[in-house]
Amino acid sequence: MIRVLWLLTASLAWGHVGSPDVFFEGAAGHYRLFVTVRPPAAIPGVAEVEIRAASPGIREVRITPLPLTGAAAKHPPTADVAQRSKEDPQFFQGALWLMVTGSWQVRIEVDGDAGEGQLSVPVAAMALSTKAMDWGLGAALFGLMVFLAVGVVSIAGAAARESHLTPGVEPDARLRKRAARAMAATALVVVGVLALGNAWWKLEASRYDSYIYKPLEMMPRVEGDQLVLSLRDPGWLRTRRIDDFLPDHGHLMHLYVVRMPAMDVAYHLHPEIRAPGEFAQWLPAMEAGRYTLYGDVVHENGFPETLTAEIDLPAVQGRPLEGDDSGGPLRGGELSDGYRMVWDRDPLEVRKPALFRFRVVDGEGKPATGMELYLGMQGHAAFIRRDGKVFAHVHPSGSVPMAALGLTAEAAADPHAHHRGVPPELAFPYGFPQAGDYRVIVQVKRAGKVETAAFDATVR
Repeated sequence: MIRVLWLLTASLAWGHVGSPDVFFEGAAGHYRLFVTVRPPAAIPGVAEVEIRAASPGIREVRITPLPLTGAAAKHPPTADVAQRSKEDPQFFQGALWLMVTGSWQVRIEVDGDAGEGQLSVPVAAMALSTKAMDWGLGAALFGLMVFLAVGVVSIAGAAARESHLTPGVEPDARLRKRAARAMAATALVVVGVLALGNAWWKLEASRYDSYIYKPLEMMPRVEGDQLVLSLRDPGWLRTRRIDDFLPDHGHLMHLYVVRMPAMDVAYHLHPEIRAPGEFAQWLPAMEAGRYTLYGDVVHENGFPETLTAEIDLPAVQGRPLEGDDSGGPLRGGELSDGYRMVWDRDPLEVRKPALFRFRVVDGEGKPATGMELYLGMQGHAAFIRRDGKVFAHVHPSGSVPMAALGLTAEAAADPHAHHRGVPPELAFPYGFPQAGDYRVIVQVKRAGKVETAAFDATVR
């Protein structure tokens, strides 16, 4: 009997852990676009939108925020015009307000020489933190408050002391005492008002703290050779459920299991739901160690979450991998049968969107043959920081879950699904959110076998 040695439910951020920016490459009509959306950390807040066009002849780009689902998704507000860069005519920028938590989409409309085109990019909006007030602004507002409070007290005293005096007559002792009493009473009222205001402010801050995103908790345990994942809602939005997941590439959950801290063993598994809020997965033969679990799910409204946990396991005898399940010990870029994967690296910069390009070659360095789609895509990539605090599951189309993309008006198809055969070159749109040491795990399918490669990257 396998025994769980240690368990820790991690409370990390949503969807792509520690990597909130959204990257997507797709077509708006005849125009190829690489879109980056940087959601705000506080809601309401402003999302930054960056669009790089690979197609020439674009005259105007318009962007609109609207809910991903529901009646409001059919009635977009007036679009904003994205600003073209003076240095790069193929680069456009804009900013959009996201007013409430939930599943949104950024609708992009392009007008140019090839006509009009439209593309929608799903975006999950939630409050991740309380935005602190700037120190200088806080000091200025405090000084203004003191000035106004003193002014109100002084005005009350002057009114009580001098309002009935004939011009030029000095107030006597009785009027001065009257003014002192008025100033004392006014000061008490002012202090009371400020105290009530402070209490109201703290109450609102407390309410907003409860509004800050809390991911679903995932609690793993092992029953025989089976990994069981129980989900629990820690209390966030009343509308969130633990049994409303959409299939994404045919599976309700995509589970990455990575041995830490070496990151030398990784599995991409697909647990099946066996009860509301409970998934189960037969384990393969696994080496002993501490494993970090990243479970991707998508709610029926298109809202994605990445559930995290850690577990210590002894060596597992397990069962052979079946279906779409894959992984095992990582061997760098070496694949089976003498094949290997090559990363055509560009300089790495923090928060800079880029296409991460990979090639599969045979033992002679020639392009591989026999490539197939894996889970409907050319490949899958996981970008993981060495400390486990950044995780992103990315497709050749970007970091948007296909289940969420299918809810847009365009219901955009996989841009790589129309190839005659699957080419041995693929690229993933992504940008490192933070500096650090990363491992990039890339999976492709060739000759009926899922192959896994791993590469290390240092981002300064």
